[in-house]
Amino acid sequence: MSNNKKNDKNKGKKAPSWDHLHNMFVEKSINRENRMSPLTPEQGSMEEAQAPQAATPGPKYDYQAFLEKASRTMIRFKKPEHLIKMIVKTIDEQLRVTHTAVLLYKENKQSYILIDSKGTEGRKIPIGFIRLTTDNLLIKVFSEQQSYLISETGILRYEDVINSLRSRDILEKQPALYDNLLKIKKQMDLIKAALCVPCYFKKDLLGILVLGEKIDGTTFSREEMGFFVTLANDAAMALANAQLIENLQQKIDEIKDLYVREHRIFIHTSIAMAAAIDARDPYTHGHTERVTNYCLSIAKELEGIPDMGHYKNFRETLQISALLHDIGKIGVPDHILNKHGPLTPEEFEEIKKHSIIGSTILHPIKELSDVAKEVRHHQECFDGSGYPDGLRDGDIPLISRIISVADAFDAITTNRPYKKRKSVEEALQEIKRCSGAQFDPVIVSAFLLAYEKGNIITTSDQSYHPYK
Repeated sequence: MSNNKKNDKNKGKKAPSWDHLHNMFVEKSINRENRMSPLTPEQGSMEEAQAPQAATPGPKYDYQAFLEKASRTMIRFKKPEHLIKMIVKTIDEQLRVTHTAVLLYKENKQSYILIDSKGTEGRKIPIGFIRLTTDNLLIKVFSEQQSYLISETGILRYEDVINSLRSRDILEKQPALYDNLLKIKKQMDLIKAALCVPCYFKKDLLGILVLGEKIDGTTFSREEMGFFVTLANDAAMALANAQLIENLQQKIDEIKDLYVREHRIFIHTSIAMAAAIDARDPYTHGHTERVTNYCLSIAKELEGIPDMGHYKNFRETLQISALLHDIGKIGVPDHILNKHGPLTPEEFEEIKKHSIIGSTILHPIKELSDVAKEVRHHQECFDGSGYPDGLRDGDIPLISRIISVADAFDAITTNRPYKKRKSVEEALQEIKRCSGAQFDPVIVSAFLLAYEKGNIITTSDQSYHPYK
């Protein structure tokens, strides 16, 4: 057999593994579910059957088109780990090497961590087993791009390291380099690497693709190493994008957590302020808590009405508004607030100011501007006879209309300095009687429905009643 025929035969033997790899990436590039699309057993058997027919040269692949398709596949992955698993699985299944692994830089650990590994039994490296810090020589050789001193491709090939160590010229004239080569060999032995391919993005080392020996015993060709360099560069771009998305998501999650913590503090502060208001008047002990619960029960029956869509966060605004609806009573003198008996017209005018005072207190706080509006109008009447602005019907904000009904029901069923409480049945009749005049009929209907369902739970019997 002539030398040409032998070369043709050798090319024929190498072609199937690259054919596998090419077909795999092409199939993956049209998968819309970001999942692996392995070759079917029929396809594998067909190509294996074709492998022995090595008399003709293997096909010449358009690697540029091949890598473009691979790049389009990679860019779809939103998580770095998923992308790495795809790359490792592809190389392991199609290239037939003893093992494949990827070391990825983790900023929070300041180290390159083994993220994924696949290979034959006994050769696969356990995930998480390898962790190389940034001052590790193998990492420094790549991050400082000194690997080009050993190989023009920038790839560290175990065979090249061994050949360099056998060089007497390096031993005698470059002892420092020789010592470093010994350390690099030790690191490559540790991770069982025949080939270490760096993944760079803007000169930053994102990771290292680690390949074991070929199962057929042949060495990696220049063409194959060139392919790995290009593949690594494409993977680095996709990894950088995936890491950016992951980092952004982490920041979003951190902001959400911060918001939840601050919001919790904010709610607790509102509750504390409401408790401070209640503390000024022993007759209204627990009033804001009860009104808030009544409001939330009414809102449940109003779910989906158009007016709710006018609020950024209806439930939260309702809860805080109900808690703080009487905050303006801080500005009302105690002798009026706790007076036994009827109020004079002048005293009633002072009481009426509490809704304006409350709104004035809350309005400068940007986060409470919507709440300030609800607090101002919670004493408005549906027929326009309320205060402070005489609004009527739909001009009164929805939450203010809800608070109005809940506030009145609690006032009727609890003791006050100027009157004794009435029964729940009497309170319900009073609410019905004032529907369409003092109260919005729609809110009254929702309130009555909530009561029938057992969601309006009065606590007046357990509350503190000064002159019971």
